[in-house]
This record gives sequence, structure tokens and C-alpha cells, in this order.
Amino acid sequence: MQGFGRETQLNVSKSGELSNGIAYSTGFSFEADGDQSSVRSDEGVYIALTAGDTTITIGQDKAPNMDTDAVARVGEVISTGNAEGASKYSRAANTIYGSFGVAVTQKVAGGALTLNYVPQVGDSGAAANDAASDVAGKAGYELLYKGSLGVEGLTVYAGMNDRDVTQTVGDGSERSSQKNKAFGAGYNFGQAAIGFGVTKMEGSLKTDEKETQEIGATYAVSDNVTIGIGHAKTEDKSTTNDPDEEKVNYIQAGYNLGGITFQASYYDTESGGFTNGNDTETLLLRAGAKF
Repeated sequence: MQGFGRETQLNVSKSGELSNGIAYSTGFSFEADGDQSSVRSDEGVYIALTAGDTTITIGQDKAPNMDTDAVARVGEVISTGNAEGASKYSRAANTIYGSFGVAVTQKVAGGALTLNYVPQVGDSGAAANDAASDVAGKAGYELLYKGSLGVEGLTVYAGMNDRDVTQTVGDGSERSSQKNKAFGAGYNFGQAAIGFGVTKMEGSLKTDEKETQEIGATYAVSDNVTIGIGHAKTEDKSTTNDPDEEKVNYIQAGYNLGGITFQASYYDTESGGFTNGNDTETLLLRAGAKF
């Protein structure tokens, strides 16, 4: 498979202080990926209010959430750079960050503890003005800690969420409860960094279980050049394939010129019966600019 991909995103934000002394920030994003016929406006829409060590965020995508990890990488995560090959890999543990909701973040223990609540899982604010949107998902919540525990160079995180979603069987009225967990840690030594992450996803049945484990390491050869290696393994209990493991090994390199960056990533995937039973090799070359 060969071809080009593209992503264009414009972020708009403003911050300041309200008349009562509370700090605020607000913003939104316009994004167009690939061959989208219209610009997405449902990403990064938020209003955040901060008083002391507490922040309340209304919106989507901007509060701390489980779309995070501590794996040391140079280039794209596997789900982005090798989406066609690694069909089972997941690092986000079905996070609810893409749904509109309310989050409370409290600074604690060298980091932050965030409770995120959404009234309807999957509601990205598609309704106009103040109208309610009829979304199939029910309420969901997410609890996440991420920080350094007061240790310079250390990053640790642990989170869990619980969400109800409509199953795609029967007449569509059945619901499935999904409980997901994620945790990991990483350490930056200066020129070198290493980190790992684990996601565990559970459905309403014991067979609806999937676990991804990943580890990565990077080394800064110079101020501009960084190289990295990584390995991920995903075990999926919901499939009858034997073996039920998907393994990905990857190497990456990045070149930073300041305003423009270049990345190269090579992914070697053993599908273990997934993705039509085909093992894949993927080479991703990426150029980016910020202004």
C-alpha cells in the first residue's frame, strides 16, 4: 500500500483573568485530515476556569485524559503510523476525551488528578446552538492521575474509565458496559529516555478483553537528531484466532530544524491471525511545520 496522507489544523485560544480574579482560558480548533470534504470543528472546543490548584473544564479534548502514555518515542504512535497493519493495538483504552463533558482537575502529589464526566458517550456536540443531540451512548466517567511524584525526569500515570455503549447486535437496544484501565511510567535521563504503558479493556463478557503492552526508548544523537526503538504486544480474547497476539517492533528517527521537522518510522507487525492473517511492514515518512 502506498500513498500520501495529510493533516491541517488551526488552533485558536485566549486566556486571561475574570473580573472576580479567576483565571480562564478558552479556545477551539479547525482540522482537516486527508480527503475530508469539510473542516472539522468538533475538536478542542473548551472553556476552562482555574482557582488556585483547581481547574474546571467544559468542552472536549482539552482536559487531561487517558489518551496519554509515558512511552518514549521519536515518531508517530503505532495506531497512527501503522493503522493498516496493527489493527488491535490500542493505547487510549477507549478514552471518553472526544465527548463533550465536564472535568475537574486538582494538582496533587507532583502532578494532577482529573475526574472527567460526559452525559452521553460519543456526543461530540453535533447539535446546533442549545439543542440536545440524541446520541446512542449513555453516561461515562474517567479518573486519571499523571505527574512526576516530585521526581525530576519521572512521568507516571494511572487511569480508569467506565462507559455504557450500544451494542451492534439485535435490535440495537442492548447495551454493553466497558471498563478500561491504563497505567505506565517513563524516565528521562537527559540524552536518553525510556518508558512503558499498559492498557486493559473489558467488555460485558469475559471474552471481550484486550490488553496492550508497549515499551520504547529514545536517544538524542545531537541537538537535532533523535533515534528510538519500541515494541508492543496486544492480546485479544474476543477473537477465535490462534494465536490471539499481535506484535509490533518499530524503529524511528527524527530531525528537528526548528520550524520544520522530519520523521521516519518503520513498523514490523506480526498479526497473529488478525488483519486477515497477514504480517505487514510499514515505512512512514512525515514532514511537519508549525507557525
